[in-house]
Amino acid sequence: MEIMKFKRWEDHLYLFNYRRTYTEPVEYFHAHEGLELLYIHEGTGKYIIDDHVYSLQPGTLIVIKPFQVHYIRMIVPPNYIRSLLKIKISFIEQFTGLFPQFTALFAQMMEQPMTMQVFHLSGKHGAQVESQLLQLHEQLKLGPQTLRKEAVMLFFLHFFMYFQTHIYTPGENASSSWAASRTTKHINAILKWIDEHYKSTFTISFMASALHFSPNYLSKLFKEQIGKTIIEYTNEKRLEEARMLLQRRTHSVEEICREAGFKYPSYFIQIFKKRYGLTPHRYREQLEAQREGMML
Repeated sequence: MEIMKFKRWEDHLYLFNYRRTYTEPVEYFHAHEGLELLYIHEGTGKYIIDDHVYSLQPGTLIVIKPFQVHYIRMIVPPNYIRSLLKIKISFIEQFTGLFPQFTALFAQMMEQPMTMQVFHLSGKHGAQVESQLLQLHEQLKLGPQTLRKEAVMLFFLHFFMYFQTHIYTPGENASSSWAASRTTKHINAILKWIDEHYKSTFTISFMASALHFSPNYLSKLFKEQIGKTIIEYTNEKRLEEARMLLQRRTHSVEEICREAGFKYPSYFIQIFKKRYGLTPHRYREQLEAQREGMML
């Protein structure tokens, strides 16, 4: 049995990978604690966040808020190469007294909906972000261990200021930068409907009728664009909801099963174990053991 592995956060505050290379297809649907910055050096694929689907390509920057559910599917070959920083808000808050203006801007971005979270960077902006990531990588690899937290915070401060002044315009309408095709609009409508109804039992026919599509068109379009069936996608969304509930609630497995949208606990336990390598009960036990280890 494959045991669920937890990625190690440095000092339980941040996680950084520089130019990690994947030689096999990558596909996952999840949410997590901490703000995530994902930069794609090489590779193509699809990304779903807030009921919208985006195409991914080299030079794409993605900003994900804490506990925001997202889905990524990267096509390999060719190789997929990315850099990633996850940073806990509690870590950023340690420095808020030193940078009051930065703190106000950052808090505003976290509290209000972002008009865009996926950015195809130009050559100039892409080169700047890549330079910042390389500098952080070298500082963490070669610099004193005692200065690592400060290096991460300085990187984030510089990145955020560049992001605010050159990349992200809060008042910008996402549609002006993403000329949505008819197909994309249909996919976004399907994703929005699933997000609103995944906690309830539904059929493809019912869904198609609600969206004014034929069932065949609905199923074929979704499979072609997302790479999996509507049922597969919906169940993965339900599983991620259940995983988050197991982390944050003390409810029974049966209660979480129903709250996440599954009708039968036995089926829920079966596909949860297939997806994560553990039953829901064992998954929760492993989380509790990890938290106790952090406190020692």
